[in-house]
Amino acid sequence: MSLEGRWKALLLALAVGLVFGLLDVGEPMERVGQVVRDKLRNHAGSGSVVLVAIDDRSLRDVGALPWNGEQLAELVRRVDAAGARRIHLDANLDQIGSRRQAVALESALASARADILLPARFSIDPISGTRADYLPPDRLARHARIVNSNLRVSWDGAIWSHPHGARAGDRLIPSLAAELAGSAEPSESLFRIDYGIDLRSIPVVSAYDLLRDAVPDHRLQGRQVVIARTDLAADHYRAPSFGLVPAAFFHLIAAETLTAGRPLDLGWAPLLLLCALAAAAVVGLRPRVAASAILGATVAVLVAAPLLLEQNFIHTDVVPALALLATASLYRLITGLRRAYRARGTTDLLTGLPNLQALRQAESRGGGIVVAARIMNYARIATTLQVPLEKELVEQIVGRLEFGSGGATTYQAGPGVFAWIAENMEEDDLVQQLEGLQALFRSPIVIGPRLIDIAVTFGIDTEDDRPLTQRAASALVAADEAAREGKRWASFNPASAADADWRLSLLARLDHAIEHRELWVAYQPKVDCQSGRIVGAEALVRWTHPEKGQLQPDQFIAAAEQGGRIDALTAFVLDTALADMASFNRRGRRFSVAVNLSAQLLDSLTLVPTVEAALRKHGFSPELLTLEVTETSTLGSGARQIANLQRLSRLGVELSIDDYGTGFSTLEYLKRIPASELKIDRSFIGMLDKSKGDRIMVNSTIQLAHSLGRRVVAEGVENAEVLAELKRMRCDVVQGYHLGRPMPVADLRKLLKASGASRQAA
Repeated sequence: MSLEGRWKALLLALAVGLVFGLLDVGEPMERVGQVVRDKLRNHAGSGSVVLVAIDDRSLRDVGALPWNGEQLAELVRRVDAAGARRIHLDANLDQIGSRRQAVALESALASARADILLPARFSIDPISGTRADYLPPDRLARHARIVNSNLRVSWDGAIWSHPHGARAGDRLIPSLAAELAGSAEPSESLFRIDYGIDLRSIPVVSAYDLLRDAVPDHRLQGRQVVIARTDLAADHYRAPSFGLVPAAFFHLIAAETLTAGRPLDLGWAPLLLLCALAAAAVVGLRPRVAASAILGATVAVLVAAPLLLEQNFIHTDVVPALALLATASLYRLITGLRRAYRARGTTDLLTGLPNLQALRQAESRGGGIVVAARIMNYARIATTLQVPLEKELVEQIVGRLEFGSGGATTYQAGPGVFAWIAENMEEDDLVQQLEGLQALFRSPIVIGPRLIDIAVTFGIDTEDDRPLTQRAASALVAADEAAREGKRWASFNPASAADADWRLSLLARLDHAIEHRELWVAYQPKVDCQSGRIVGAEALVRWTHPEKGQLQPDQFIAAAEQGGRIDALTAFVLDTALADMASFNRRGRRFSVAVNLSAQLLDSLTLVPTVEAALRKHGFSPELLTLEVTETSTLGSGARQIANLQRLSRLGVELSIDDYGTGFSTLEYLKRIPASELKIDRSFIGMLDKSKGDRIMVNSTIQLAHSLGRRVVAEGVENAEVLAELKRMRCDVVQGYHLGRPMPVADLRKLLKASGASRQAA
């Protein structure tokens, strides 16, 4: 990985870690890890706080809620008599009954030897955001300390953290947990509850048992006691690892947390920074073993460190650091796989040498003279050698080539074919170098006990304005020419006769292509502008030459027109298109096809019979065939041309004026040509979303055509903005790369099937 790539990987990993940390993206995963660590650290609490539970049995046997002042007073007296050090009465003190009952509770609080704690809480209206404070009555509060009893419920219904304190009116009061733990001055900060402490280890006695003297005094003596509801109707929240738990338990487990030690929350930043250093090593070290070792050690730290830190009341988040490390590791893995894939695609499978694909990737290195070496007797030698020995043969050949070429990288372009780039060399110096290489190869190569003579010729290409792979091929042609002429080397001549031969034989090759089905027809979809339904396609001829590959239409159509082959070419396209589209229509779908007509054919006596015969041959409805003639070819139409167009129209064939707008049409012209369709040239459509003038022209053309009862097709639709503009103008049919490129008939069939399925689903 390059230095730039390492920085990119590190910055990407750091960005991912920061996103996880700042946005709490990994909070669910963080909490899963916390639960696992809590289970591993499970231990009993101190037992210094006892819960006197107003449970369902107490409500059944003592009385339903709310308990009045006398009932609560009796409960406080029993706890105080047992020798409790501090008593917190967690009850609704606004509903304690009559004055006599309230006085009874006040008396019990005033006479208690234990310190009394009473709850204060607040609520916030979720709609208005208004806060309301609830404080115990003054007559009771003067005999007690006030503590906050709010709980902080997380988004998942669980309680993970607890406040040190909260504001009640204009003063800051400690939370119940902080008061029970004897914590320092209260603050509104939060601390994490330690669920490593087993909730089941908190001592609990039933209020019912206490009221009937069934609880020994030693259970409460010297302890802090919280009197609170635990019945089924009481508030319950989710405690991680324990499920739904009555609200009172969270105050007690929070108190146990503070009793054990003051928790410190480091957050996610420290481990993130640590892992950033590890990630730098993971993406920066070349040896995979070293990078893997650092990765494994860092992951082990991320797993073990939080567990060890929590033993000392220190909490930290690990998911952002893990996300950073995972991103860096994934980046290195993907980069390694890509590098391995490239290496596999750029090396010869037998010899491991860089191949032509590797040479293609060397384009960025600039110019130089391309040299090719062909081992003329390589095939004969290779047939006598086993694979390991053939590899040894190639290694020795390459060794001599690299020695004689000054250490230039040698590429294997095929069996017995090698190439390299002679950089910063003049042609004369290179010729001397090739002479030296010839001298090297005069000595035989030793393979085992055998001496093997090597016959080698060289070719060079000095033109630096073409791709390296093309130049390597040119150099190889020169090497073959040198071999035929008995020379040691030859230089490629760009003005060779090969291209001239091709141009001179183009018409003959075109005849051959028509006869041997090298030509084929591509179809560009035509779409109804308003409904978006594919209603037809334009047939476009293509030529895939077995040697030169895909040829552009402008490379052979003009030659076909000039050489009198355009009628055969058009007949081929018409026959193929009608055959393909007839198969579509036999499936019950009315699908039209457009075929271009050359201007030369408008004069032809065979045009109409050819079209008529093709329609009859394939049983194709004439109204589904559109013949497109260019505007410029019909502007000066003579009597025979007009007659041919009218005969085609009487057949039922649709006629379209192609490239409309590029000529100088008049209303008289539109009246004279029996066309049912105007096809607006792409030069006006391409800038429709940017050019006001083009919008005015296109809109006017559409309105004119519609007023004359003609359909309008817009070609060259390249983006959604242009399509939307044409739809607004009420254009009839559109085509262009935004809607579909020219494609083989099989791909068109799949596209129609997919579009039909999507409409049925809709």
